[in-house]
Amino acid sequence: ARAAGVLIALNRQERGKGELSAIQEVERDFGMPVVSIVSLEQVLEYLAEDAELKKHLPAVEAYRAQYGI
Repeated sequence: ARAAGVLIALNRQERGKGELSAIQEVERDFGMPVVSIVSLEQVLEYLAEDAELKKHLPAVEAYRAQYGI
């Protein structure tokens, strides 16, 4: 059997070791697509729209600023 791709629940949209994102590096190195169910950007949008969850927005935005692409 041979893998056809990779499915991840959350694309954290992180920088890789070089100029590519971590997902782009996996796609390049292993020659297969990486598909995510939800992206960090979608999580941020959801947090911003929910009054109760909005309090977590600064922490997630700080994570994106430090590690994101």
